[in-house]
Amino acid sequence: MSSTYYKTILLAAPGSGIGKSITSNLLQDEYKIIGLGQKGSKKYFEELKLNGYDVQFFECDCTSEEEVEQAFTNMRKTISKIDGMINLIGGSFYSKEITQLKYSEYKKVLSVNLDSAFLVGRESLKWMQETGGGNIVFFGSTTGFKPSNKKLPYGIAKAGIHAMTWFFAQEGSHSNIITNTISPGYVMTDRHISDIEKKAEKKETKFDDILKEINSKNPLKQSLNPEDIYPLVKLLLETNHIQGQIIRIDSGQILG
Repeated sequence: MSSTYYKTILLAAPGSGIGKSITSNLLQDEYKIIGLGQKGSKKYFEELKLNGYDVQFFECDCTSEEEVEQAFTNMRKTISKIDGMINLIGGSFYSKEITQLKYSEYKKVLSVNLDSAFLVGRESLKWMQETGGGNIVFFGSTTGFKPSNKKLPYGIAKAGIHAMTWFFAQEGSHSNIITNTISPGYVMTDRHISDIEKKAEKKETKFDDILKEINSKNPLKQSLNPEDIYPLVKLLLETNHIQGQIIRIDSGQILG
């Protein structure tokens, strides 16, 4: 592997379905990669090391202020600066009507999605302010624009990330820090593929029939795969002019 890196990028939750694709592409494009998150992502980075990649990983619960601050303190002992940060932490966890949703479940979804974005984003912003700037990329969702069935807390959390983007962009502009958010529609991650397989089995129908039903929700009638997101990620890591935007990548789903 090359020992000369273009830029250093911190990824929070790089072991997620979208995260693995982005990490793999960034490594191919010779970025230096730093990982942050929990055991699933740590295991993925251990596999990358076994395959010869020079990557570093810092384990922490990104919903804990104390753990996030300590992880960044540890990072800064060996890494001089980060040029970019991508926050991929998230999940909807529950599919319930509002009247059936427990407050503890509501709080968990907001904590995992919104609190983690704030904490990792804040520490990244501080670091970049001290080292000349950088690019921050959050991940929202089309559910933050348009209600999705039984996903109230997830929609609220992602709408919060959309709003957070503007504040980070406004304050970061004074320090040459660019902040934008990518909001995908339904992405064909391994987890979603497994969900479709289970649904097809339960309904005694074909996988392709369920997929066709899902794709009918966007005007282009097509699937969004993790690798389709990377060109936009790279653009937002490199731009000096796109600032404070929430960019949908959803095959026009939000138009429906």
